[in-house]
Amino acid sequence: MTWKLYAVVSAGAFVATYLMSSPVTEKARATPAAAPASARQSAAGSDIVELADQLQRRQRTTVNYRTPGRDPFRFQPRAVRPPVVIAAPAVVEAPAPPPAPPLPLLTLSGIATDMVGGQPQRSAVLSSPVGVAIVHEGESVAGLYTVVSIGDESVELESTADRSRRTLRLGR
Repeated sequence: MTWKLYAVVSAGAFVATYLMSSPVTEKARATPAAAPASARQSAAGSDIVELADQLQRRQRTTVNYRTPGRDPFRFQPRAVRPPVVIAAPAVVEAPAPPPAPPLPLLTLSGIATDMVGGQPQRSAVLSSPVGVAIVHEGESVAGLYTVVSIGDESVELESTADRSRRTLRLGR
């Protein structure tokens, strides 16, 4: 905001304030014809008498006190209810077998082929968190699996615990 704009806005605010707070002129002070004082007093007196009569009527119709149904400052014992009996189910289910332990993380890292007696013999390189193992068909892997077959890009393992089969592929 520049100083010129600031001066114009301030001057406008000053003029508006001056015009709004100008003294009241005599024309505005003139009141309508005053009613006689006695008429005003008699009207006010009748209003007061009327209001006093209404209060007297309300006091005469006093409601009898009754004890409230709930007292937040006094505690009473609750009514004793008979206990609810829930019948046990007739059939008891056997607990679910515990989940099988997680399979060890085995990955197929590579497959090697050697020529033994003119026959190709494959070896699989398996990686696990424990280390690396080079196995042939029929050998055991960590005491959990037996190598069933070794293909060009996969190895088939059989679990020694439940005879389930698991296939590991290269690159996965």
